[in-house]
Order: sequence, then structure tokens, then C-alpha cells
Amino acid sequence: MAVTKAFTISNTVVTVNGRQITDWGADGSGISEEAINPKRRLLQGQGGNALILERIAPGRRVTIKVRSGSADSAFLHGLYASGAIITYTRSQVGALETAIGTEGIILSEEAVSRVNVDSISDDTFVMEFNLWDSVKGGES
Repeated sequence: MAVTKAFTISNTVVTVNGRQITDWGADGSGISEEAINPKRRLLQGQGGNALILERIAPGRRVTIKVRSGSADSAFLHGLYASGAIITYTRSQVGALETAIGTEGIILSEEAVSRVNVDSISDDTFVMEFNLWDSVKGGES
């Protein structure tokens, strides 16, 4: 089995509306991507038959954590406050993994923790995209 360093911070390129996000937070994973709705559903009848329902655009939710007080946080907050339609890209250099989200919005800014002796929370932004395309696994 080969060892890869393709999923390090330095090999992850993320943009929101063309701006590269680089000032990642300290609270765990800086990026989380998940489905809003399932792509397919299997409806099973009582008689043993089934029906497959498929969505054309199941949508995608992306959560980004950036350092509080950073220029990246100010940029994302500006997009959130204005209600801008956004695009998102992520590329894993060396892994040939990519993701592109379009027709998106920033839904919310998550809870913040301040005035703490040990640490403060990252600034967390939750985005949803109507259209999503991704490639995983690199070369086959």
C-alpha cells in the first residue's frame, strides 16, 4: 500500500467566488462536504417489487472553518451578509480529486465562542449548493 501526502493542508486548494481560502481554523477539520438530499431512493413495495427515484440535483452542503479575525473570515462574512450567489471549488493536488459547487448561498454563520482563557472558536460558515460535481479516487 502506498503512502500519500495528497490530503494535507498545503495540497488542498479551496476557492469561494474565485478567492483562495488559506487561513484555516484550529477546531478540527477545516472543510466538511455532505449531501443535502440522497441522490437515489429505493421504495420497496409489500409485494417484493421496488421503485428507484433519482434526483437530478441532490445538492451539497459545505461547512468551512476559518481563523477568527482573518481576511478570509471577513470575505466570507461579506458574502453571507450580502446574500450573494456563490461558487466553490476544491482540488486535492496529487490526488486528482476535485469538487465544484455552483448556484450556492451561505446559509449561516455558526455559533462563536469568545472571552475564553484557553482558546476561541473558529468562524464557521455553512454553504449549500444546488449544483455539484466531484471526482474522487484519482487515477484508476
